[in-house]
Amino acid sequence: MSDTLRKLRMEARMTQEDLAERMNVSRQSVAKWESGDSVPDVIKCGELAKIFDITIEDIALLFMGKEEQAKMIPKNKFIFGKCIVTDHKITLPDEAMRVFGIKEGEELVLLGDIERGLALMPLSAIDSFIKEFSEAPTFGGTEHDKNDD
Repeated sequence: MSDTLRKLRMEARMTQEDLAERMNVSRQSVAKWESGDSVPDVIKCGELAKIFDITIEDIALLFMGKEEQAKMIPKNKFIFGKCIVTDHKITLPDEAMRVFGIKEGEELVLLGDIERGLALMPLSAIDSFIKEFSEAPTFGGTEHDKNDD
């Protein structure tokens, strides 16, 4: 795990001092992270993710054992970080766009559930989603409410 952090740093052609300066920590902190003697806090993990252009989950995995990794990270689930709403526009994190193959200018549909939150999906996939949704037993499929609404 600590070897991976060192490898990322070296691939970025950075010294421990370079990384420490960029993160506003001591070189000794970086050395301890790389040796496995300590781990960065969650804020520093976010900074590492940005510096090395990887997800915060990838950074977390660097500091976990294999057993912890298997328990912590669900398959196909992501936390990409924050989105920013400015002038009624949402800015998506680059990593989210890469993982889901979203291209600049692509049209997305915003779906919402008061209890579960918001979701985005490509406009090109909405027809199959609506068909699947309308055929679901709890909506328009085999089970109807008592009033046949």
